[in-house]
Amino acid sequence: MDPTFICIGTYRAGTTWLYNVLKEHSDIFLPDEKELMFFSHHYEKGIQWYKKFFEGACGSKCSGDISPTYLSSPEAPERIYRHFPNVKLILSLRNPPDQVYSLYKLWLARNYTDKDINKVIEEEDEFLNNILYWKHLSKYLEFFDREKILVLFFEDLGKDPKAYLGQVYRFLGVEENYPESIYERRNQYRAPRSMIIENIITGTGDMLRRMRMLGLKSFLNKLGISEKIKKINTASQQKGEIPIEVRKRINEYVKQDKSGLEKFTGRDLSFWY
Repeated sequence: MDPTFICIGTYRAGTTWLYNVLKEHSDIFLPDEKELMFFSHHYEKGIQWYKKFFEGACGSKCSGDISPTYLSSPEAPERIYRHFPNVKLILSLRNPPDQVYSLYKLWLARNYTDKDINKVIEEEDEFLNNILYWKHLSKYLEFFDREKILVLFFEDLGKDPKAYLGQVYRFLGVEENYPESIYERRNQYRAPRSMIIENIITGTGDMLRRMRMLGLKSFLNKLGISEKIKKINTASQQKGEIPIEVRKRINEYVKQDKSGLEKFTGRDLSFWY
């Protein structure tokens, strides 16, 4: 069974939560590896490589791929349409300054950087590129009809997980079955006690991705060893807040893009500040 829906992003906007909740639904099949990233990072492996991840979907009402890398990938819209023109698309978006800061804190936790957030924004293009939501969504609209796209907002998830998930169920056309896990928080910021241990965990995952060994990575994920180690290796620490001047800078940067998104969704995004 080919994927009937694809969640294209974005980063740090509830996609891990969505993956875990949808995986509990009896009518929905999701691969054991959350982020296949085929259309953005592994396209050279070929479509048959991708389809193998869905071999267990027989008998399911729908199946999906949740890969936040797709939204900002220039090649992903056309690639997805080429192979699956009737697929449904889901994206969850988050207040841009909060999204940037959450990603920055993740980079700190994984030792990808030790620089100030202003330096990271200046030097790493993806931080600001990721939050041009309307720009990236517009590329998908060149191939997919409006009714094939569901736009969600991370802030709604925080207020009412059941209502948020209900939109997804209705969009996919499956029974509205709400597990207790909808109230569990997923993939939150955590400060490692030991960066050596953290580097071993994340380095192993990154290595398996680079070697295209997602099957082995999925198997290790099933065992849950890395999550148990991460839990032990987490220190108590406050998340902190994004500096006000950085928030203002980001809001100014996305001002026009935000306006386009408001017109498309019919949603007043003044709650993004």
